[in-house]
Amino acid sequence: MGPAHPRLVLLAAVALLFAGFLPQALGRGKGGAPANPLVAGVCSKTPFPDVCTSTAGRHASKYKVIDNLAVLNMQVEAFSKRVAQARKHVAKSARTIPPAQSQALTFCDTMYMNTQDTIGAAQRAITFKDTGTAKIMLQLAVQDFESCDRPFIQANAPNPMGKFDKELNQMANNCMTLANMV
Repeated sequence: MGPAHPRLVLLAAVALLFAGFLPQALGRGKGGAPANPLVAGVCSKTPFPDVCTSTAGRHASKYKVIDNLAVLNMQVEAFSKRVAQARKHVAKSARTIPPAQSQALTFCDTMYMNTQDTIGAAQRAITFKDTGTAKIMLQLAVQDFESCDRPFIQANAPNPMGKFDKELNQMANNCMTLANMV
């Protein structure tokens, strides 16, 4: 009975590895749905292709034609949704942190609200294929949410929004690259 135990451990380890890596190897995103190869092809030209494919790809079923403009629209829509999630996280985090950090989070919420406005302006510009205005609006969006870090640095406190800001920065960079491809 002793020799069976190491085999069982090995089998369990292999099963865990396949469970974690097989979906990625098959090109499946976080939601488990297969990645659209056309979206993945366009996303491969962005600075953060995995982020692009996993976030923009969720919106592929809404488009009849998958081209650079469609993927730009998908990525901007995903970017907008992630900013909304960041604002929800601000509200949740503000209840559990010290007052100095809470004040900094209020500032972040204002910056995220500004980001939502500029993303809306970028979406309207993209509708009219005005990529120049779209790029400017996306750059302004980056400046807005990057400002969130400033009050935490000044207070020498950790920023509970750091993960969101990193993801938003990657998505924004993808959006700007995609806008250059239209």
